[in-house]
Amino acid sequence: MISLLLFLCLCCIVTKGIHFNGGTITWEPVYPYSNLSIVPITITQTYSWTYPTIRCATDVPISTSGRGSANTNLTCITDCSTDGNYHLNPVNILTDCQTVSSSMGLMTSQRSVNINLTAGAHFYLAYEGSAWVALNDPAQSGLEWSIVCSIDLRMRPDGFINTPPVASVVSPQYAIVNQTTQITIPVSDANAGDDVRCRWSVYTPGYRRRKRSDEEDKHTYNVYEPHLRKKATEDEEIIHIRKKRKGDPCKNCYSGCGHKCPCSCSGCNGTTCSGTKCSVSGGCPAGTTTIDTPGTLAPTSSYPNRQAIDECGGICYPGSVPNGTTLSGCTISFIGLVPDTWYAVALQVSRSILMEAFYRNI
Repeated sequence: MISLLLFLCLCCIVTKGIHFNGGTITWEPVYPYSNLSIVPITITQTYSWTYPTIRCATDVPISTSGRGSANTNLTCITDCSTDGNYHLNPVNILTDCQTVSSSMGLMTSQRSVNINLTAGAHFYLAYEGSAWVALNDPAQSGLEWSIVCSIDLRMRPDGFINTPPVASVVSPQYAIVNQTTQITIPVSDANAGDDVRCRWSVYTPGYRRRKRSDEEDKHTYNVYEPHLRKKATEDEEIIHIRKKRKGDPCKNCYSGCGHKCPCSCSGCNGTTCSGTKCSVSGGCPAGTTTIDTPGTLAPTSSYPNRQAIDECGGICYPGSVPNGTTLSGCTISFIGLVPDTWYAVALQVSRSILMEAFYRNI
C-alpha cells in the first residue's frame, strides 16, 4: 500500500512528520456584522498524531516526555504591518487530545482560542518546519512544510466580515498499488451563495515596488487589453513552477542511524540522535525518546514591500505526488505505482463571492 498525506489549509495548510500526520487551521469572526474597532475572532487548530508516540493529553505535543521544547507560535509571514496587533498576543500550536484509535495508531487533538484584532486587519499566519519522514519515490528527507492561513477582517462588499470555508479530512489516507484512487475533500461555507473551490497550494514570490516607465503605466491602467490579460496568465503560470529537489541525504540511513546521518531520517527515529546529525562515531543507538529538530525554511521576509507566501514548502505540486495526479473540484485522483511510499499533498480551499452584477475572486 502507499500512503497519501493531505496538507489542507483553510485559507490555510496540513503536514506529515515522524509523529505528525496532518491537520487544519481555521478561523472565524465571533461577530461577523460588528462595526467596532476591535474584532474578536476564533482560531481553531486540529491535528492528527501518531499514537502512542504522542500521548493523549492536554497541551499536545509538549505533554509527551522528551518533547517539552516542541511548542511554538503561529507566526506572521506576510502583510505583518496590518496584522491587527496579532504580534502582541500570538497563538501557540498547543492542542488537547480529542479521540484515539489504537488499531490505526492515530490520535487527534484540537483547541480553539479567541483573540482580539483591530478592524480591517489582513495578514498571513504560518506553522512551518522541516522535521519530516522521507517522502516520494525516490525517497527525499528534510523537505519543508508550511501551513499557511490567511486572515482577512476587511468588510465584504455585501456588508460583513467573511467566514472562511470549512474542510475536513483524515490523514493519512491509504491506497492500493496500481489502482486508481479518488479522495474527495468535504468542504462547506457558512456564507450562503459563496462559491467554494479547491486548488493546489503554490509558492508566490515577494516583490519590490519600482518606478514604472510611461509605457508600463499605460499598460497598468489599460486592464481590458486582451494581450495584457494573456501575459498576466502566462506570468502566473511561470511563478507556480517548482523544481523537484534532487538527492537523498537519508540514502544510507533507512536501516539504522549511522554516523553523520541526519536526525530527521526514519532510521534515526527512536534513537538517541539529537541536533541535526548523529555525532556518535559508531552510530546512534536506540533510545527512549527522540527530539525533532526543525530545519531552516527558505526565507520569506527578504522583500521590503511584500514578503513571499509559501503555501506548500517542499511539497508543491506536481513534485510531491505520483505522475498523473489530478485535482478536479475537491477530488484528488492518482495511481500509486510503488509500494510502501509516502506522498504529501498541499491544497488550499478558497471561495468567491457571488452577487448579482458583481464577482470578486478572493
